[in-house]
Amino acid sequence: MIEITELEEKAHWLRKSILLTAKRTGGRGSHLGGTMSCVEILLALYYSDFLNIRPYEPTWENRDRVLIGKGHAHLALYHIWSDIGYFNKEKINEYGINGGSLGVQLDNRIPGSEYNTGSLGHVIGIGAGMCLSSIIDGNNIKVITLIGDGECDSGSIWESVAFVAEEKLNNILTIIDMNRLSEMKIRSDNSDKDLRNKFLSFGWDSVIVDGHSFKELFSAFDNFGKSPKPLSIIAKTIKGKGVSFMENNVEWHHKAPKPEQFKIALKEYE
Repeated sequence: MIEITELEEKAHWLRKSILLTAKRTGGRGSHLGGTMSCVEILLALYYSDFLNIRPYEPTWENRDRVLIGKGHAHLALYHIWSDIGYFNKEKINEYGINGGSLGVQLDNRIPGSEYNTGSLGHVIGIGAGMCLSSIIDGNNIKVITLIGDGECDSGSIWESVAFVAEEKLNNILTIIDMNRLSEMKIRSDNSDKDLRNKFLSFGWDSVIVDGHSFKELFSAFDNFGKSPKPLSIIAKTIKGKGVSFMENNVEWHHKAPKPEQFKIALKEYE
């Protein structure tokens, strides 16, 4: 099990790497606000022993599945996947290049990606199908879905949440990146509790954690699968985390920083 101090160092490395890659490509399509908010969530998943995966055998039949709804967090994932061995680190240089394999949305042709992103609201439903399949096949894999809080406005999310509860699929975990700032909406201070109560009303277990605390994330992971109910983790995060002028600023949902702004942001990582 990786130490929390090592994970904190990884978070520093990852945020700096995200900024450097976005700077190289002019920041177009990088969606830095919502990428920076879920850094600790993704690191907690991929650098602990929670997932049963084989990066050097990405299509291994019995692997756990991680489905990303908020595909605009792609830059964080590309750096993680290259770092743990899904593909060569030099491949990152293809990002933003015409004809390159790494674009501004995830693609299931990319090792590590289980789903083509772009259209929101579908990964819990797709994950439910994978859970049913695994029960039929007898391999009982875990399915983790990461969605944004703005994505929870999609009706398809709640159709899938209801289906999962009805079928008693407790091998699915949904993590909500609760940064409270979607592209067009600022949520109330009580939105985390409102969302938890909504999941509870649909027959799920639901906990609220600090999404930047590895300790709280791991504690929530430890409860997964111990109840007959599916679990949702509402991870309270800060949009633009790690760059002072981006934090809690809805302006940075998808805005591309100017060269001088990239310099200011990267200076915070010296």
